[in-house]
Parts: sequence; C-alpha cells; structure tokens
Amino acid sequence: MSSYESIEYHPYCPSCGAANVGNDKCDYCGASLIKSKTNKDEFEKKDTTDIEERNAQEDYQYKEITGKLRQKDEFILVFCPLFGGIFVLVPTILCIVFVGSGITDFWIFPFFGLFWIIGIGALVPLFNYIVNGHKCKSGERVTGIVRGYEKSMTSVNGMHLLNIRILINEFPEPKILILKTGLVTKKYPIGAEIRLRRYKDNYIFD
Repeated sequence: MSSYESIEYHPYCPSCGAANVGNDKCDYCGASLIKSKTNKDEFEKKDTTDIEERNAQEDYQYKEITGKLRQKDEFILVFCPLFGGIFVLVPTILCIVFVGSGITDFWIFPFFGLFWIIGIGALVPLFNYIVNGHKCKSGERVTGIVRGYEKSMTSVNGMHLLNIRILINEFPEPKILILKTGLVTKKYPIGAEIRLRRYKDNYIFD
C-alpha cells in the first residue's frame, strides 16, 4: 500500500452538501470527502523544488562565482601519455639509430624535432593535470551549504549535466559558488553542509 504524506479534504460533501466533520466519508450519503492525495515521492519532490526556488530568490543578493569540480579524467590519463609517449619515444629511437648508423645530415634533427614538439605538447596537459591536482588537494579549505541545482548547457545521453549551487560564507563576503559537477544526479541534499578544497577555480570534496 502507498504511504501518503498529504491529503486534502472537501469542506463539504460534493454529493449531498453536508459539512465535513473530519471523516474520510460523508456521514449522510457515504461519498468520499477526499479531494486529493499526494504520495511521499511526489511530496518530497515538490517540497525540494519549492525550497530550491525559494533559495534561488534569496541568493540574488550574493555575487556568483563559477568553479569546476575536479574529477578523474580518463582522456588525459590515457590519451596524453600514450599519444605523447609515441611521438617522443619513437622519433628518439629512430634518431639514435640514424646517428648510430653514421647518418648525421642536418635535416634529421629538424625533422624529428617536429614530432618531439607534438609529443611534448600532448604531455603538457597531463603535467598540468597532475600538478593542479596536488595543489587542489592541499589547497584552501572552504565550507558551504547546498542551495540547489541547475541544468548546465551540456548533456550526456539526452540528460543535462547539473551544476550545484553552494553558499560559501568563508570568502571576504558570502558568495554563491556555481560548481560544474559533471553529474546528472543530485548527489547532495538541499541544505547539506559540504567541505571543499580549492585551487584557483578547481574544487574537490574534502
């Protein structure tokens, strides 16, 4: 059986007009006096939506800043070392072979240099990812309150990724942090306190 959170009653019987004295059914004709029922899931969803809308109106007084939730990036961790490694190691091995064979023409080094530049360029994002990750983990601690969620412009499989709105009171003045989560679900409940570490505009959950 369904559990109901909210039940709305008719003040008068819709059948005979008798006053409702607090029963589910009319004492005179037996008609139902229940006007509407809201089940628990619908009630909680509506309640959460109302809270988010109220919070959004209250948050107009605060300045908004944006940030990105730092998460594991498979593309950088796999593609960069693979692509960069190939474009650095293979030309290096070939260059050593050519030089060892006595081929030291001037064109060899500029030719292989193009591949080295491409390979190093592919490794730079990996280097920045690792360095910024360490700086973020040891960065400034901030505490905030979840105020709500909003849809981002990015979608995955037809579902919009969500940005979480967090009220941060630890700046020189309170601000609303709009954090790009990369998630499609509301992982943290409205009103929950969360702790973060930040480096520039990168954030991780502490």
